[in-house]
Amino acid sequence: MSTTLVQLETPNTMISSIENACSRIAPLWPLQSFVAVNPFLGLMNMSFGQAAQLFERVTTGGILAPADHYLSKISRGEIVEADVQASARQKGMAIPKGMAVAWLTAELSLPSEGTRVLSVASWLDSTRATTWSNFIADEISKWCSSYFDEGQSAWEMPFRNLPLLEAWMRAASVDANTSVAGLKGFRDLLKQAAIKTNDSEAMILWALNRLPVPDAHLEEYLHSLLLSVSGWSAYAAYKDRCGASPKILPQLLAIRLLYDLALLPTAKAWKCSETALYEQGGTATLEIAQLAAEHAYRNRLTQNLISSSQPKRNTRPALQAVFCIDVRSEVYRRALESQDTTIATTGFAGFFGMPIGVGDTARCPVLLSPGYQVEEGLIPTKARNLFSSLANAWNLLRRSTVGCFSSVEVAGLFSGSNMIRSAWSGAHNHPPSIEPLHWDIPLEERINLATGALKGMSLEPSKLALAVLLCGHGSRTENNPYAAGLDCGACGGHAGDINARFAVALLNDPEVRASLPIPADTVFIAGLHNTTTDEVTLFDAPANANHIQNWLNAASKLARRERNSNFEGNIDAEVKRRSADWSEVRPEWGLAGNAAFIAAPRERTSSLNLGGRVFLHDYNDAADTDGSILSLILNAPVVVASWINLQYYGSTVNNRLFGSGNKVLHNVVGTFGVWEGNAGDLRTGLPMQSLHDGEKWMHEPLRLQVFVATQRERMDEVMRASTDVRNLVENEWIHLMSLEGNRIFQCRKVGEWVELTSA
Repeated sequence: MSTTLVQLETPNTMISSIENACSRIAPLWPLQSFVAVNPFLGLMNMSFGQAAQLFERVTTGGILAPADHYLSKISRGEIVEADVQASARQKGMAIPKGMAVAWLTAELSLPSEGTRVLSVASWLDSTRATTWSNFIADEISKWCSSYFDEGQSAWEMPFRNLPLLEAWMRAASVDANTSVAGLKGFRDLLKQAAIKTNDSEAMILWALNRLPVPDAHLEEYLHSLLLSVSGWSAYAAYKDRCGASPKILPQLLAIRLLYDLALLPTAKAWKCSETALYEQGGTATLEIAQLAAEHAYRNRLTQNLISSSQPKRNTRPALQAVFCIDVRSEVYRRALESQDTTIATTGFAGFFGMPIGVGDTARCPVLLSPGYQVEEGLIPTKARNLFSSLANAWNLLRRSTVGCFSSVEVAGLFSGSNMIRSAWSGAHNHPPSIEPLHWDIPLEERINLATGALKGMSLEPSKLALAVLLCGHGSRTENNPYAAGLDCGACGGHAGDINARFAVALLNDPEVRASLPIPADTVFIAGLHNTTTDEVTLFDAPANANHIQNWLNAASKLARRERNSNFEGNIDAEVKRRSADWSEVRPEWGLAGNAAFIAAPRERTSSLNLGGRVFLHDYNDAADTDGSILSLILNAPVVVASWINLQYYGSTVNNRLFGSGNKVLHNVVGTFGVWEGNAGDLRTGLPMQSLHDGEKWMHEPLRLQVFVATQRERMDEVMRASTDVRNLVENEWIHLMSLEGNRIFQCRKVGEWVELTSA
């Protein structure tokens, strides 16, 4: 293939449209390091309402729930007059008193018109009842799954040493599938394109010069092409985020564009935009309805926070237990605190301020990079590599065309007994194995890590309890491609046990403690909260910690009953069975229901049952004299929580585009993603079984409500210094509130706050 670049006319509008369309695609992390990603990550510079209008034009389904969702809330009394009035006012509308609900109901029931941007393939599908969009998605998926395969396939795709665009052109030019399907002249078109260039940007420009796309619709047209293979676009964006060179997403865009160009001769009447009719509710009306639903939830939470504050604890606790801010911890923390008045709990990011890497795996939020390397285990590196090689060889034998038969003969009985044990005995419900941790970190840096962790957790060294438990969280399920998604949604799909053990080792280190005012009788203990079974395992606990384990066991029972109140019979046994059942599609609900984030002293929320819907982060405004902890909370945990919240939101309102469909039909692709069935686009987001119980939704799509116990002016300072946080708030991707005693204010934009408590 020629590598000569042809000098083409490159108007600035074309170049910027390519870049902007690609920048709108959020990355998709692989299954083994699943990250809860905000699917609207590339749209943070526009408002939520503008993004809703954009998606109405470039795809189907959009980013707002259907009108029936809001109408059912109105009929159940979950959205009332005050909610609609407040939402309308926020959007600059005035509705006569007492008429708001009736107005919204009527508007949601009316059809509306809008503009749709259509690819050539989607235009043909809508006007001639063809299935070109599905065919193209299948073809691109076929080549991408082969190109990106990470060892699942025994036979590798040729040309994988080449950039994606060139590898695809070589493979597709000898594949007759397009001709058989009726896409005449496709391979001839590839020859023309190959003569021109193999550079993705120049290829796109070459194709666009042959397509009648007006400048006004160019960016949205390119965006719609990427969304037509949204899963592979997201995975390409992930690869680019990891430093792929040349960038992969523009290459994928060029590939998708050539399919449209090949279809153009059969679609001579095609125009890339047309007027579309929507059955119920326009985007502006749906946005007001969404705001009303969020106002209803916020109003209930605000009233509870006003009346909830408890006296500050003056006595020294017997146990301080630090849990991740994950919403699943809220249920467990209440259960544990109910065991004894001497127990206090705290919420902090589940990596405990320890940005470490283990092997080639980062054990910290993806917004951070590991600063320190920790080694795990007694097995020498060479032996580990040998075991890994043997395991890989066995997997290749099982998957190969001939070896798969002999592998069944060799291991069939063993595999069968293992399946029976998994199904009936719950044999996999045992604590994770513990291996020693090793590191080489200078003392001064260990002291700094320990000091920073205690400050971030709002733990005053001189006022620590007799026992301080740092409790990470993870899950244990069987036969679950989304297993990593049930671990920490921020930390690349990894549990927090190693971070907890590492932090505890530092805080128990005599050399470190010599520089910190930690009471001599304080002992730090590491633990792991299994969110699937609500069991807590302690690591290397002292001999006199039996009473702590008893408290934890009793709290586990309470938490299991609250989370699984719909189960009948022996709840403990049923929960454990589900976690070990390789046919179970709903082993746990993950973070379904998440709706709010509260950063405040625990006494502000300790008397409230928040229903497992709130991220709880301890924060002592008075101790944060320089505002550094506030800045960290808004720039890291709040951002991460918004990613999780918006992933659940997107997967619920438009599972076709932002979710992953029916988990029962999933097939793992290349070890890193899933198809729904045996072909089609790579699926992103959450499966329906993580959001719906078969009869009703388990997640309510609401944007995150963030409450911080501090002055408005302090948060204004953080937002002025952070474009990311300011965009989240001012563009209404989250709602930010200031808790100032019994007064609560909501931020509209930096320096502009509205009091909620006086309404």
